Amino acid sequence: MLTAVIRSDGSQQALAATLAVLIPAVAEGFLGHAVLVDTVGASETERAADATGARYLRASREQAWQEGAAQARGDRLVLFESGDVPQAHWVQAVERHLLVAAGEPALIASRGVVASLRERIAFSIGGRPLGAGLVMPRTMALAGRLDRAPVRLPVLRERAG
Repeated sequence: MLTAVIRSDGSQQALAATLAVLIPAVAEGFLGHAVLVDTVGASETERAADATGARYLRASREQAWQEGAAQARGDRLVLFESGDVPQAHWVQAVERHLLVAAGEPALIASRGVVASLRERIAFSIGGRPLGAGLVMPRTMALAGRLDRAPVRLPVLRERAG
């Protein structure tokens, strides 16, 4: 089962955009659970978690991914920042990756040259920290870093709000 871990900065418009994209994945049975990690203490984020059936927790920005992974039900995770909107067919791209190489980390890269370049640097030579767009085994997220560079998936994610 795949769990979405969403790091929220308190922007409800951004969070709503991300959640709206995830609803079809839940309806298809692809996404089984979500964890909303509130990094600023916004009461609206807790209400959004309650309304959507997601798990809510409060954590620092630095610990959000690891603490979200600890609360995840699934053994595979996809990490999003609130405001991330993956392109159409992202579910099929992730599903194919999980069928072919479930133990390997993958990336739904950011759209845009600068953002994409920043991700390539961070994930290849920058110590491989956790970040938005990653699809990975829960064990890697709990460790707080990737043990190898992620494979780029053939879909992108954009920013809303």
